[in-house]
Amino acid sequence: MNPADIVDANIEQMVKFSVLQIIGLGTKHGIFPLLSRAPTVQELVDHVGLPNRRLLLDFIDTLERLGIVAEKGGRLHLNGFTYTVHVPGERYDLLIHDWVPVLEEIYRMVDYAFITPVHPHVLMDFDKDADFWDMRMSTRFSAVYRNAMAQAAGLRPGMHVLDIGCGSVSPVQFAEMIGYNGFYLGIDYSPALLEIARARVEMKNLPVELKEMDAKLIRPVNEYDVVLMSFVLEYAKDRERVLRGALETLKSGGKMVVLEPFRDAFAHIQALEFFESLNKDFIGFPSAAEIRDVILEEGFDVEITRPARSIMVIRKR
Repeated sequence: MNPADIVDANIEQMVKFSVLQIIGLGTKHGIFPLLSRAPTVQELVDHVGLPNRRLLLDFIDTLERLGIVAEKGGRLHLNGFTYTVHVPGERYDLLIHDWVPVLEEIYRMVDYAFITPVHPHVLMDFDKDADFWDMRMSTRFSAVYRNAMAQAAGLRPGMHVLDIGCGSVSPVQFAEMIGYNGFYLGIDYSPALLEIARARVEMKNLPVELKEMDAKLIRPVNEYDVVLMSFVLEYAKDRERVLRGALETLKSGGKMVVLEPFRDAFAHIQALEFFESLNKDFIGFPSAAEIRDVILEEGFDVEITRPARSIMVIRKR
């Protein structure tokens, strides 16, 4: 099976699960009966009575962005939303089950977050909750999306690789692919995740360097055959700067591979964004068009291809 197809199929299923969970939250907390009375936002917030009003407002905004609710004349109206979950047999053989309990855990976190955003059961901080993120990065789904990126990049022994937002698991998987004649630099702004990665790398004596660094601070000190970014731009406030720095480090003929649930590739992605936003650093998923436009506006001579809905490959000429 093509790993890129597997990644797309599983992201699509994650979005479907999240839409259903959004509807479940609206039912569980009595939000839909209140919406049927066409309240103002303030009336809805007051009547629902959840302590974390900011998260409740984000939830209402998510309902609007999904098209479930529309604001007319200062009042919220249910919009006659219809959602169909289609089960195509030819795609379901691509599904991987081990991301499901991770998302279920995040769904449970929302109930605690509705009480307070700093509730100890909300485990979405990259440093304080590094063990949760390491578990998430250690799933089979995560291994498959890294394989999809390696395939798109043409990763092979002896290459020099820059992995932006490497986390705790990618360093070992990618370093084993490039072998002892290659070189891998992984950067991440989470010292806790890097510490986990460093312990694993040292056990295998791999050709890896790890640095604690914000992605926007990348400088073209060295040149790389491949630059990798998976689930990174959704946390980047200055995407232009991150992309520019990454491309400046790339050799002529080198490839940058970006993997994201691009918002113009997956319908109803706003549902998944609501849950991911429990991480305070989450900005929102980028669109593929936005990334392409930024790169072209920066003046780089590149060839851009899309081997999958969730993958963009930028080859530097």
